[in-house]
Amino acid sequence: MSVFSSPKKLPYFAITLSSRLILDDLIHRIMIDKMIALATEQPGCLGAEFGGGEIGFVVTYWQTKESAEAWLQHNMHRRVLSLGESFWYEEYSLKLCEVLSDMPFKATDQNLYNTRFPRIDTQHGVLKILDESQVDLFHQYIIDERAFHEPWEPARSESYYSLETCLLRVREMRRDFLEDKGVALCLLSPNEDRMLAYTNYSNIVRGVFQGCNLGYSLRQDEQGKGIMHETLKAGIDYLQKELNIERIQASYMPRNNKSAAVLKKMGFEKEGVARDYLKINDVWEDHILTALILR
Repeated sequence: MSVFSSPKKLPYFAITLSSRLILDDLIHRIMIDKMIALATEQPGCLGAEFGGGEIGFVVTYWQTKESAEAWLQHNMHRRVLSLGESFWYEEYSLKLCEVLSDMPFKATDQNLYNTRFPRIDTQHGVLKILDESQVDLFHQYIIDERAFHEPWEPARSESYYSLETCLLRVREMRRDFLEDKGVALCLLSPNEDRMLAYTNYSNIVRGVFQGCNLGYSLRQDEQGKGIMHETLKAGIDYLQKELNIERIQASYMPRNNKSAAVLKKMGFEKEGVARDYLKINDVWEDHILTALILR
């Protein structure tokens, strides 16, 4: 998502929906996405923006007051607000505003991107947090590796494999990074046209802990090339040096010999066994608990 600006079409109009949520679930996010997509198809719509946090917002921009008012009365728009009042919103405010001034700025130094979202070159590709324009790569990875990853993952509904869900996950990756909750680093091919591996450093805890949990996966046809070790090494180096993470925890099922070997090679040490720890493929499975100490 890019920042909306239209200084050559002044004045124009904005409809803003600011809200405080009781529940921010997957259905709410899908509904908001569908609402924005529908809005941008309406006559007179110039664009849209949205963001989250304690107060979330959705803004649609319109060339004329009449087109903005037509969206306010659109059945889908009214339906989403009605559902929100019943399930999602603690409170919201819906406003129609006239935009009289628009002063855009865009940095010309593209290296500024890398100062916020990591982009790490490795031997086999580029390790980065995906942007929305790369959701198709993520979606293809999920579809291609579905059967291969299924025995090692929670049971998934069909909606998990949809492009819509993948887009929500990419947005969540970016939001989690900005909020210091997690770092989802995806390894892409050198020309960034194929996703090779996925690593997720989740549940970052600061204070006296300075740690996180690690999960990862790799394409079946990339097994045995050292790519997973390379990807984890680059990611862990980044987390240690740039984010001051000092403890990374990972777990694996006792029969997952490949995962055990990867973690051992990375220096993770066994700390215990958790009985019926995670429900994998609809079965509660024991897991070996390991950790890498970087202090």
